[in-house]
Amino acid sequence: MCAGVGSGDYRRPVSLRVAVWDLGSSSFHLLVCEAGPDGSLQPVLRRRALLNLGASVGAKGEIPADRASAAVAAVRRLRQQLAGHEADLTVALATAALRDAANGTAVVRRIERVIGGPVRVLDGAEEAELCFAGQRAGVWTPPGPSLGVDLGGGSMELAVGDESGLLEATSVPVGATRLRGELNTGDPLSDRECQTIRARTAEALGPARALLEAYGGVARRTVASGGTARALARLATVRARRRTSSGSGEVNQVELAAGQVEELARSLAGMSLPERLALPGMSARRAPVLPLGAVILAATAAELGIERYVVSEWGLREGALLDALSRA
Repeated sequence: MCAGVGSGDYRRPVSLRVAVWDLGSSSFHLLVCEAGPDGSLQPVLRRRALLNLGASVGAKGEIPADRASAAVAAVRRLRQQLAGHEADLTVALATAALRDAANGTAVVRRIERVIGGPVRVLDGAEEAELCFAGQRAGVWTPPGPSLGVDLGGGSMELAVGDESGLLEATSVPVGATRLRGELNTGDPLSDRECQTIRARTAEALGPARALLEAYGGVARRTVASGGTARALARLATVRARRRTSSGSGEVNQVELAAGQVEELARSLAGMSLPERLALPGMSARRAPVLPLGAVILAATAAELGIERYVVSEWGLREGALLDALSRA
């Protein structure tokens, strides 16, 4: 996918090969792109390793030794796949799990030795800012302030900005893998577990709700990125395609009404893992934690007055690349 509205801020005279390591709470991602003079990003390599470190951090407050070794081994495997894709510019980022784990610094140091360079451990506001940069470059936003939300495995980032730049950025400690570890949820989710997830989300969003009051109805149309938002959009578009017999499978700029997200959350929460895996459009990798993520997004819509989510396939990784290119 190439950059959309907003990419003009990143023009430069030549194309570059750029790479980003996204060391997340659910998965580690490696993305390599050709960055065009017009601000476009054309992927040439995408690889990921599912680790679910956020569940360990949520349950124990740290990354156990075996999971730390698995994380380092995953980075080593991903590093080997870079052969033939050498980049002119590389950035490496760590998010909530490595940020919050008691032993996160030690694990990051081990990873840096494999990558061969520094890893930037983002604080919540920095992560929100980069997510928002990717969102604004990936989807259309109307004039004036807009809200972007990125739900990851370990945290949720929220940012407000307009054509002049970022206005607010914050992070809240709710994420699908994190709450799965903290609450030791079952499968299917019980009504009580759903109520607890909603209550935790509402409590965490308190400061963000107060922050958004200064921007009127900015939350009505909210841009959403992250694996949960993309997975829900795929389920919704597959349902629509079965009715219309059309569609390309791309979910960028797909709109999900708050009521639709609520319906999906309730439906997924009541299904077992085999039942979810049987759904058309369901990702096998996403299926175990999607009910938790869906409940979080439904609760977020209710708390912030979101009427519809506009899904962006661009988020943290693309925003980090655009940011690095603008600095370069």
